[in-house]
Amino acid sequence: MSYRIQFAQLNNGVTAEQAKSILTTKLKLSDTKANQFLAGKQIFSPIPEQKALKQQKTFAALGIQVKLISTEKEIQTERSSDVDERILAALDYITTSIIRLEEKVDDLARLQQVQSGEADLELDVENKNSWGDDLEFEEELEATSKPKNINWLFITLIVILLSLLGVVVAFPNLLPF
Repeated sequence: MSYRIQFAQLNNGVTAEQAKSILTTKLKLSDTKANQFLAGKQIFSPIPEQKALKQQKTFAALGIQVKLISTEKEIQTERSSDVDERILAALDYITTSIIRLEEKVDDLARLQQVQSGEADLELDVENKNSWGDDLEFEEELEATSKPKNINWLFITLIVILLSLLGVVVAFPNLLPF
């Protein structure tokens, strides 16, 4: 198990300036690092438990009280955030794939309309003045613009992508993203 050393408090006879000078001379820290350490920030890398206890005793001899912080909790939170990031990346990928599939389905529907001759119908001048005829034309176009083959293909692709999403959420370590 590894630990980080963090500043806790100064002993009774030591001032902040003395502690800063001790840190810069004995530990050869820069002024900014010494200030950060005295502010309570973790500037030292994780070390094994035995070394951490020795350094705690060394700091106590210099008049500086430190506390040891376990890095296991940090690692666990990093792991859960990594899993969350991977799930969000998978969701983003699936969402963009669905959007691309919808665009492809729309393109296929337009292509089928062009092939069947329904895409470029022109309205007569008489029909432009009649509101009822325009509405009937739009209803007929909407009814014929939904081919069944493309709908089944689209539904099948959505089901596949949703099942992939379910697998990624249920088993996040299964698929590396």
